[in-house]
Amino acid sequence: MATLLREWKNQILDYSRNIRLFFVFNFLWNTGLGMFGLVYNLYVRALGYDQTMVGQLVGMTAIASAIILMPAGMLNDRFGPKRLVSIGVFFVVAALTARALIEAQQGLILTAFLGGMSQAVVSATVIPFMANNSTPQQRVHMFSLNLALVMLASVIGNVLGGSLSDAMEALFGLQEVVSLRITLLIGMGIAALGLFPVLMYSAEEGQAQQGGQTTGWREAIQHHRASLQIIALFAFLSLLSASAGGMVVPYLNVYFQDRFAVSKTLIGIVVSLGQGATALAYLLGPAITRRIGEAKAVAVLQLSSIPFLLLTAYTTNFYTASAGYLFRQALMNAANPFYNTIKMKYVDRSLRGLASSSGEAMFNLGWFIASPISTGLVAHYGSYYGYAYAFSITAVVYTIISILFYVFFGKDRFRAAEEA
Repeated sequence: MATLLREWKNQILDYSRNIRLFFVFNFLWNTGLGMFGLVYNLYVRALGYDQTMVGQLVGMTAIASAIILMPAGMLNDRFGPKRLVSIGVFFVVAALTARALIEAQQGLILTAFLGGMSQAVVSATVIPFMANNSTPQQRVHMFSLNLALVMLASVIGNVLGGSLSDAMEALFGLQEVVSLRITLLIGMGIAALGLFPVLMYSAEEGQAQQGGQTTGWREAIQHHRASLQIIALFAFLSLLSASAGGMVVPYLNVYFQDRFAVSKTLIGIVVSLGQGATALAYLLGPAITRRIGEAKAVAVLQLSSIPFLLLTAYTTNFYTASAGYLFRQALMNAANPFYNTIKMKYVDRSLRGLASSSGEAMFNLGWFIASPISTGLVAHYGSYYGYAYAFSITAVVYTIISILFYVFFGKDRFRAAEEA
């Protein structure tokens, strides 16, 4: 344990000022979004809409993100992250505030679309910014630490979101819709604070690459053929992963409410514990990769999560479902830093924004595809078999993805890109 702590201390001390400012931004940002994300689906249900409407909103957010992500990634490569994040944060806060105030169906759908587009602009900058402000030796630790901080922020946001809304109902006698709306607005206020560290980014680090852009598109494709192949592979895997995860992940809060009829506070605690377990798994991740390698770690961790996903799918006991959820979250998501490390390793620096955003675009497209299937299963088969079937489909697809990833990246088939 002492060796592990010393390793992390040395890593953090070596990070640049921009990376430290980025961590502050991402913590505030995800605390606010954690509050919003936990209670928003419950807010829509409290307005009187059914599960199908929740699925429509998830789908609209996802397709909006899929549309804008690749252009946002290319803009990030061209202009750098500071300007793009500043604009994106402003529009996210505006769009999600509108989502918390509007009750009409068409207004909810429109603001879901606008919110998805603006959040995508921010998310397109994250991975390339960290990669451009770090060395290859730092990235496994840095991506792991960042995701652990995101999980910690989400834990705090989830607990605050669930407990605040319940407390306002119990202590002040507010209607459920009103308490949830106030919670959403508080979450947006916290997220908006993240703009301040972004404005402090220094210009000399993480700067977009200028010059060398005079060749035609055919020459550029030929020059970057290997990087484009990697981008295409990751986009394909992201589409599969999201098509599976989109059956389950957006509806976990509603799953616990529908199947077990528990309070919002308890839902917030369970979701937060899952994120806390994931954060711990992220911090242990670098030690795993040293033993078995990055690609094998992805396959092993993801396959290990499948039994727990099926346990959650078929149990009728709340505590068993919660335990299955915790282990599934930790094991499946612990592989995420290795995905990003491998992707940045093989992709040329000038295409990192495109690499990150194209994967996210496919991820959101997958959620858009999966959302009506999942909600349709629940609507048709009920809260037990509907979720059981959705979770089972996810388990099968995740198994296929794990095998494919190891086939593609487990045998050093590709050559690492040179660092700029």
